[in-house]
Amino acid sequence: MDKLFSDELQYYIESARLKTARQKRRAVITARDKEILRLDKYRRALWRKSREPLYVPLKPPIQKGYERFFILRDDVARGKQASFFQEILVKINTVQYFHRKDFKKKKRLRGKKVWVDKEQSLRRLDLWEFDKLRFTQQEAAYFEVQQEVRKCGKKEVPVMVFKEPWRFILRVRPHMLTHQRIVDPVLESQIQEIDNYITSRQLEHRMCWLTQSHRNGWRSWQFDVKHKEKYKKKPLYQLVQEEYYDNID
Repeated sequence: MDKLFSDELQYYIESARLKTARQKRRAVITARDKEILRLDKYRRALWRKSREPLYVPLKPPIQKGYERFFILRDDVARGKQASFFQEILVKINTVQYFHRKDFKKKKRLRGKKVWVDKEQSLRRLDLWEFDKLRFTQQEAAYFEVQQEVRKCGKKEVPVMVFKEPWRFILRVRPHMLTHQRIVDPVLESQIQEIDNYITSRQLEHRMCWLTQSHRNGWRSWQFDVKHKEKYKKKPLYQLVQEEYYDNID
């Protein structure tokens, strides 16, 4: 009787497909990762919705500091090639914003703080930017290639620089705000609530690993089983023979 009961119990265990401890642990981790991915997707959707531009006009407009940009020099603007250089300026112009009209900042020099001018120059274009802006042959003749040291990589990269910057001068004018962006407090509160939930449970690292590895294609990469099996049960000298000497031949 006991043997019959044990046989029936064994048959039930084999046919019930009960999960092992490892499978249960894997199921818990998979469910948690899916929940983290859903949370990340929901947070990104809220963030995109909050970044949608929604502005209302300000009446009257208010001033917030000053802006400085390049314009054509007077003699160049009166010349025959004014429109030609204006087209170049549109592509390489830069704008700075500052709270002082004279655009001076404090800098420590020999132990003393002195007022110096803020530097501003024309755009130095990377080669791919230069091709993207589609300069004409006549416009490209006014550029030259120079080597620039990037702070992040500490290496020299080629950039395209305008050869005659004297044709442009700086102009300062008040920076006027004509529109105000509307902020949805309910939406911002939801985003902050999700961020607090992720921070309190320390999910940011796992979320970053899941999302970045998926975008970079690491998770979609499948290991070739046949490639792995061919290295099993082979001595080292045979592997060296197959992978090195055979390829030389």
